[in-house]
Amino acid sequence: MKKPRYVILLLMLLAAGGLAACHKTPAPKPEAQRETIIKVGPVRLNPHPASLAGKTVVLRWNGQCNGDTFLNSLAELLKSEIKQVKIVKMWDVDGSTAVISSGLRESETIAGVVASQKPALVIAAQADSG
Repeated sequence: MKKPRYVILLLMLLAAGGLAACHKTPAPKPEAQRETIIKVGPVRLNPHPASLAGKTVVLRWNGQCNGDTFLNSLAELLKSEIKQVKIVKMWDVDGSTAVISSGLRESETIAGVVASQKPALVIAAQADSG
């Protein structure tokens, strides 16, 4: 049986609406509140830990749909594979970190809260799908 075109169109609109419902775009700031972009020189990365056994791993989520689902699954995997790893879910410790930072000051604040956990490794994730 052939489906009428309006049914297919309705289904497509419902699917698109569902995806749009998960998306949280921060409101743009007025021109007077925008921050100046600061250019930095070369960045030197810290060495990676040889092992995560006995270390703290911080999971940082930005509040997008399903990013926490991914990180929760990753936490379970890390706990099952690595002895004595401590997992810190920042959104449970400080809910104000589960946002998309809107500027340098907010990013620095979130980084400070994350750093206060003294992690050996930080894993950040975002998602926006069903």
